[in-house]
Amino acid sequence: MDRILKRLAVRHLVLVLFLTGITGWVHAQPVTDIMLAANPGESWLHANGNWAGHRYSTLTQLNPESIKGLKLAWIYSLGGKTDAQNTPLYHDGLLYVAQDNTVFALDAHSGKRVWKYTHKLPEDWGGYNVPFITGKHRGLAIYGEYIYFLSNDAKLHAIHYKTGQAKFVKDYPDFPYPKDFEKSKDANGYATTVGPLAIPGQIIVPMNGTDFGGLPGYVLGVNPENGNMLWKANMIPGPGEVGYETWPQGSHEWGGAGPWITGTWDPELKMYFTGTANAYPWNPKNRGKGLMENLGAAGIVAVNTDTGKTVWRYSAVPGDPWDFDTPQTPMIIEIEGRKTLVQPNKTGFIHYLDPKTGKFLRAVPFADKITWIKGYDPEGKPISQIDLPVEGGPTIEVWPSLLGAVNMYPSAYNPKTGYIYLAAVNAGMKYGFEDIKVISNVRHFGAYQEFIWGYEVDQARDVKSGREVWRDQKSKHGFAGGMLTTAGNLTFYTTQGGVFQGVNATTGEILYAFNLGTTAYAGPITFMVDGRQCVVQVAGGSPEKFGYKEHNLEHGSLVAAFCLE
Repeated sequence: MDRILKRLAVRHLVLVLFLTGITGWVHAQPVTDIMLAANPGESWLHANGNWAGHRYSTLTQLNPESIKGLKLAWIYSLGGKTDAQNTPLYHDGLLYVAQDNTVFALDAHSGKRVWKYTHKLPEDWGGYNVPFITGKHRGLAIYGEYIYFLSNDAKLHAIHYKTGQAKFVKDYPDFPYPKDFEKSKDANGYATTVGPLAIPGQIIVPMNGTDFGGLPGYVLGVNPENGNMLWKANMIPGPGEVGYETWPQGSHEWGGAGPWITGTWDPELKMYFTGTANAYPWNPKNRGKGLMENLGAAGIVAVNTDTGKTVWRYSAVPGDPWDFDTPQTPMIIEIEGRKTLVQPNKTGFIHYLDPKTGKFLRAVPFADKITWIKGYDPEGKPISQIDLPVEGGPTIEVWPSLLGAVNMYPSAYNPKTGYIYLAAVNAGMKYGFEDIKVISNVRHFGAYQEFIWGYEVDQARDVKSGREVWRDQKSKHGFAGGMLTTAGNLTFYTTQGGVFQGVNATTGEILYAFNLGTTAYAGPITFMVDGRQCVVQVAGGSPEKFGYKEHNLEHGSLVAAFCLE
């Protein structure tokens, strides 16, 4: 890793000297490979902070002593009609955030809008379950002088970071968007909410068709200059690949398993790691009745970004009869000298894998109540899974619910404390199967649920042992919006009840709180402006969609900046 950073640093220096020599003054500050490779400090260049997905900042100006000087600096309303799920980016004085197929660039000094870029969805946009995700975005990428944005209709946009002008808008013929049932005989398609990831010479673009009819998931590598596809990696095994036989004949083409959340990248292994969505339909009767593994779904997949070949696949929930997709970001963490993939996921367990081989190392429970299995065996297979419900019969009670013990809300890892921080919840469901209907070539879920709400339980765990270190338990709440942690020994998050909090990363003591008055579905970020450390939280949405609904909070959509005085 050190060799790679030194090599990138030399290239960066040569580029800066070259540009300075030509212009005498560099007005633009293009994002280089060396910048992308660094842990966040003055800037925040990845949705999850760095390639390893740690959401950890090296800044220390804010700490347990100085946090009392944190003040609300400005608020900007996004005017959103849907949940604001986008962790923003910050570079060169501008903050970037996406909602409702629109990208905003905000002046980080004042909160004033600098530019707005809007993409209009096609007139025949629609289909099964599509309204639920329309307008939601979970990340952006920045590389060179361009912001890369994946709109809901699976188009990649390259937008100049200073002007808001598009360099290109690229669609991919193999990935049609879902269409209105009344306007198409084939309404199936790919609807994307996940964010791209910038790596040297490529933009990684995940494609998800899972819950809109079950089209199989892919990850693309594209050229940042023009968006042209360099490679395409399948999440579900194809003919001749290991695991192809774990799907019944004919079910691969609509099996789901798309990536919901931005993954991570290892520059030494040249591998991209992504969690994958549920197998589809939720009722497993046509894909092995829950007895076949359905490799590629509800697990983790590794892709070689030089070749575009899938290196390995691991199933956290073989057969996935519970909609326990495991799309959470697999964090790359060194534990006792060993590089390890660490993924807390819906199942209620934290999974540990060898990133090079995909070998299962262990699974540690973190949820307060888990009934769907008793644990995992040494090979990483579930032990004593409960019986599935009978189609058309009574529901059964399952813990966690299909919303999971954690969901899309990002976790964080602090190398100084050695802790991972989880936006978790304790909740179950009553779950049943029904017939799978097919309309306009779209297969419906074939399942239904009623949630049993418990409580929000944001927590810190020792990454080596998995033991709980501290918790912030809220009665009758859903998920917090996601975690940020810093070298200043602070962790920030906003509760489902809408309270932005800064806590001692070691002890969990709440040191700062501000009521935003709306729930959060995105993680905060931190950066430097005018010599001051700031923390920005995007918030807004409807609690009843993915959380406990009795908060008496209204739908909101805002960006709030807190800065040290």
